[in-house]
Amino acid sequence: MKKLLFLVPLAAILCLSCELETSDNGDLDGFWQLKQVDTLQGGTKDMRGSGVFWAVQTDLLEARIGGTGVFFRFSNTGDSLFLSDPYVNNRDSSDIKLTDVARLHELGINELEERFRIMALDGSTMVLQSDMLRLHFRKY
Repeated sequence: MKKLLFLVPLAAILCLSCELETSDNGDLDGFWQLKQVDTLQGGTKDMRGSGVFWAVQTDLLEARIGGTGVFFRFSNTGDSLFLSDPYVNNRDSSDIKLTDVARLHELGINELEERFRIMALDGSTMVLQSDMLRLHFRKY
């Protein structure tokens, strides 16, 4: 009984010292596969076999193709998604600040600081539109 009395306050202290990080991103959080890219001029490209995925959690977004990933900070205002501060994932030493936007084109991103309008977002689909492209995703 004495052990139990000792463990209860210890467990309470440990729980108070932990900080749970939660996200209010709603349906945006998760792992998304880029299925299709539309140009606003009417062109369409099937991207299902491209291997482009976006992973979203808290305030970090990773856009990945194959083994190469780029991390972004983002903000979600409900009707818009703003990407900024791109870093190439380089876990062997240190992440590298990205300055060449050409490396982002295959990910559906055309600016180092990109704004997307959220055209549709639910538990299974997401459609984002920039000034040049409309991106169609499915939740993976």
